[in-house]
This record gives sequence, structure tokens and C-alpha cells, in this order.
Amino acid sequence: MESQGFTVERHYLGLETAWRASFTQGSSGPVLGVNSEMDALPGIGHACGHNLIAIAGVGIAVGVKAALETHNINGGVVLLGTPGMRIPYLRQFVTELIYLSLAEEGGGGKILLLERGGYDDMDTCIM
Repeated sequence: MESQGFTVERHYLGLETAWRASFTQGSSGPVLGVNSEMDALPGIGHACGHNLIAIAGVGIAVGVKAALETHNINGGVVLLGTPGMRIPYLRQFVTELIYLSLAEEGGGGKILLLERGGYDDMDTCIM
């Protein structure tokens, strides 16, 4: 996102796997938020389509930035990489405790962002 002209904040709001990419045109105007989920399900992978949600969010954010610049519209766009949660998971057939980074299935990453004010400066947020 930095190469597309966005300001990127890693470990957003103190969350290890969260990030925020933002772009602002002018000094005022509406701010569109976009959630970008990046997790996968244990043993299944991207069965819920989070891989598609993540890249669709990137496309939306880059497209909105281009529209703001092209039409000289005041406003902004924020792309949030929703945080994963480290939860214990016992791998099937192996007696090894591993940690999976899950954003939504069991993790509630957007809840943590909401509780920490991650959506406060947005006028609306989509996924």
C-alpha cells in the first residue's frame, strides 16, 4: 500500500497482526473505511473467501484513492488489515500445540479494533 501512496501503520493500535493503510485528499471530507480480512481456517485454508476479501479491499482502496485524486474530491480512504488473534490449536494427529492467527473464526479481530477506536474517524466502513 505504501507503493500506492498510502500511509501504513503496522501493529495498528498495539495489535500484532493488524495494520492500517490510509490516504487523505484535502483537509476535510468523508472517510470510507474498508476491512481486509486475511486469515485462513485450520486444515481448510481460505474456504470462507478471506483471501478474496483481502485483495478486494486493496482494489477498493486503490480505486477510491484514484477517484479522489482524479476528480479533486476532498476525503479519505482507510484500509484496515483486521487483526488475527493468537489462539491455541491442537493439530490433528500431532500432539503439538501450535498457535494460529485467526482474524474472525474464533478471534473477533474487528471487535478489538472497534473497542480500541479503530473505526472512530470513518464515516462508514465496508467489507
